[in-house]
Amino acid sequence: MLSMTMEKVKQATLPKEKEVREGSSLLARKQALTFEDVNIYYGTHQAVKNVSFSIPERAITALIGPSGCGKSTFLRSINRMNDTIAGARSTGVIQYDDVNLLGQEINTAALRKEIGMVFQKPNLFAKSIYQNMIHALKFHGITGKDELMYTVEECLRKAALWEEVKDRLHQSALSLSGGQQQRLCIARALALKPNILLLDEPCSALDPISNSKIEDLMIELKEEFTILIVTHNMHQASRISDQTAFFLDGILVEYSETNQLFTNPLKKETEDYITGRFG
Repeated sequence: MLSMTMEKVKQATLPKEKEVREGSSLLARKQALTFEDVNIYYGTHQAVKNVSFSIPERAITALIGPSGCGKSTFLRSINRMNDTIAGARSTGVIQYDDVNLLGQEINTAALRKEIGMVFQKPNLFAKSIYQNMIHALKFHGITGKDELMYTVEECLRKAALWEEVKDRLHQSALSLSGGQQQRLCIARALALKPNILLLDEPCSALDPISNSKIEDLMIELKEEFTILIVTHNMHQASRISDQTAFFLDGILVEYSETNQLFTNPLKKETEDYITGRFG
């Protein structure tokens, strides 16, 4: 459990009026995460400033903005990955399943099981494909060979990788192509049956074909999972996401349904960024 106080999921607080357009269907959807006045610091430097909005369930939300704007820092705060950085601290509320994820009582191992993360570069172990898949499962007490194999196949299929690797599960994961390695990282995250997937620029180092496969995969996975993705690729954000949040200098400038944000942004800063005038 994430907290001793966790109870049945309730509908989270809706986004603040200033951050969502009137009549937006975002307001009608159940919220997976709600952020209230989230601030993130590295020592005395404030990287994220008073961010408040909500993320709907089973949808793709893109976080965009120029390098250094705080979007990856914000993403990493959700499953407490920033805790591993000396001097980092977060304030405010990240509400998930009636629990504030920034609370001191949070079991981070349990949290990262429910909210998985895939990084910009594949972070595989120098072990076989199979060993990479079962590592976290065994850590969480799953040891039966049949159950392990069932989960490995199920998640590799969900990651559209099973047919490519089923005959070489015991070969090194590092022998895979970059795109295959990234899909293996996604499959590994899925093995723990998370509710939410955090993706930090998962396609930035991939060729166009691999990029397309990852994008297709994300669109399929949102039927089952809530997905947040950090991306510098405006075309990618517009193609795959349902909502987009634009960050600048640690501030959430605008948050809207993706089509609205890219075709009719409310803020001049947003328009300047998506049209390439800066960033």
